[in-house]
Amino acid sequence: MVTIGQPQNQVSDNDIEKALHSVAQLVENYGDKYWPIFERLEQELDNRHSKTKRLTRALEKSMRNMW
Repeated sequence: MVTIGQPQNQVSDNDIEKALHSVAQLVENYGDKYWPIFERLEQELDNRHSKTKRLTRALEKSMRNMW
């Protein structure tokens, strides 16, 4: 699905979460050969969340120092 205004090559967190669910079903039904894909998707989502948290924390700190 393409969202208007969003670059077609950009993958959202929601896209990754949906893919994680799909790959989890593959692992469940067909075995561990799909596990590396699951791990990679999970890692990407964790990295994005970590980046967002770190950036938010830094911005909040800089705003406190301004006052």
